[in-house]
Amino acid sequence: MQSRITTKRGDRGETVALSGETYPKSHAVMACVGTLDELRAHAAWLRLRIREEQPRDADTLCDFLFWLLHMFFVLGTFCSDPLCKHPEYHKRALSPADLDKLEKEQERLESQIDLPAAFVVSASNSLAAQADVTCTVARRLEREFVRLVETIPGLPGDLPLAFLNRLGDYFFVLARFIESPKHETVDYHALD
Repeated sequence: MQSRITTKRGDRGETVALSGETYPKSHAVMACVGTLDELRAHAAWLRLRIREEQPRDADTLCDFLFWLLHMFFVLGTFCSDPLCKHPEYHKRALSPADLDKLEKEQERLESQIDLPAAFVVSASNSLAAQADVTCTVARRLEREFVRLVETIPGLPGDLPLAFLNRLGDYFFVLARFIESPKHETVDYHALD
């Protein structure tokens, strides 16, 4: 039986993007797609843990994360076929309304907590720590996307970049919301 997963194309360090182009796995397109896949996995795990551990507002948090998981496929299509060589694969485009929805959810969470006035040194529980890990992957994706925009001239990256920037902010605020009211901030006396 021939595998639908194993193509053996990657044995030479290359892969085919949604655009049909073959890239080295180190190319900016593939780095973006790979980091986005990692982000999706971390966000999915975070959503499952929220469902299981039931912190406050769990249902709303899970619903929003489910929406984000779907948005990652919209972003993934854009990253894997940035010049829209195959419009039939682009089921939906990122819109200003998506950015607005992300910003409103962050604002909703932020309005319910007192953010610490100092840098956070550590999450105060493991669920918030998972949100922090997800935040760091979102921040890396943002950097990878900047590299993608630099690599492909003419790529319309303003809206995706704004969305990715807000995404990191959202996961940071989500971590603080989950651990609220206890925040572990930097205390340089710990170094004495």
